[in-house]
Amino acid sequence: ANSGEVLGIAGIAGSGQKELLEAIAGIQEIKSGSIIYTSSEGKDINITNMNSDDIQKNEIKISFVPEDRLGMGLVSSMDITDNMMLKNYKKNSGFFVPRKKAKELALSIIKELDIVTPSAETPVGRLSGGNVQKVLVGREINSNPRVLMLAYPVRGLDINSSYTIYNLINEQKKKGVAVICVIEDLDILLELCDRIVVLNKGKVAAILDARTTNKEEVGLLMTKSGKESEENEQKLTTCK
Repeated sequence: ANSGEVLGIAGIAGSGQKELLEAIAGIQEIKSGSIIYTSSEGKDINITNMNSDDIQKNEIKISFVPEDRLGMGLVSSMDITDNMMLKNYKKNSGFFVPRKKAKELALSIIKELDIVTPSAETPVGRLSGGNVQKVLVGREINSNPRVLMLAYPVRGLDINSSYTIYNLINEQKKKGVAVICVIEDLDILLELCDRIVVLNKGKVAAILDARTTNKEEVGLLMTKSGKESEENEQKLTTCK
């Protein structure tokens, strides 16, 4: 994905969409190909099979909103403030934990994203699905990523919460962030994205211009066999 671009990932269930994002985030190991991250200074960094801890240590600015919000993303029994601290918990592992800044961030996100909650001390497990997602997306965006990845960001959300997430994605694009997202609704994918990577059986079938393609072409590539491109499998550049 290029800076200031929304790159959509399309594919039928089980085609590797989630695994692709997890591999870039350093959660899942890959067997072939390479992942290249370009820093703000223009330096190419090979992050292939670099784990999430190493990605953070090397100050590689990738944020990931996983499909499993209350499993991988947030801790349901912890309040909103404490969940803000999870992003950099290893940096804050000293005797004194800077909870004041985390609470300020929590209150800021609650206000900006109109999160419905009694307080910043409310466990996130008690919030609605849309509010949980706002907490998670708000926290990840606050880290000022160069690459923002979202897996099924509006699954299970009401229409108002969905449009809040779509607006946040567009705002990040305008700021020059490279956004990579997996969205099931092809109409939304075509409307929101600049380019679309179509996955078929775990392989890249095509990379399409969202402005010139249509649902029929995307759907055909998602389901038709023998259309994968070997060239596109070799290398995925996450930010240019």
